[in-house]
Amino acid sequence: MRMLVIAGAMASAATLFGAGTAAAEPANFMAGDGLYMVGVDILPGVWEAPGTPDPLYGCDWRRLWKVEGDNTNMQYIIGNNFTRLGPVRVEIKPTDVAFKTVNCGAWRMVQSPPPTGSFG
Repeated sequence: MRMLVIAGAMASAATLFGAGTAAAEPANFMAGDGLYMVGVDILPGVWEAPGTPDPLYGCDWRRLWKVEGDNTNMQYIIGNNFTRLGPVRVEIKPTDVAFKTVNCGAWRMVQSPPPTGSFG
């Protein structure tokens, strides 16, 4: 009886250790400020945010082809904008590595890119 309990406990432990967490799908929503990896954290497509809630501070977004340091190196920026007006729209492309947003509010995808590849 004792061997059966031990074997059962070991099988349960092996199942728990063998089960990893499932990877989340890229999202079509960004809650706010941050650095989001394209294809990992977010989907490519056309995105919209309300813009800055305070005109004293502008909305700053950046499409990046490389993530390094504080992401202020202009050589790594594909496209960017700083504005005090809203709403704000940007097309994040599948070839972009990351997207950085500061003080723009929550972003939502308004249009996804057309699928690529062949049918079935």
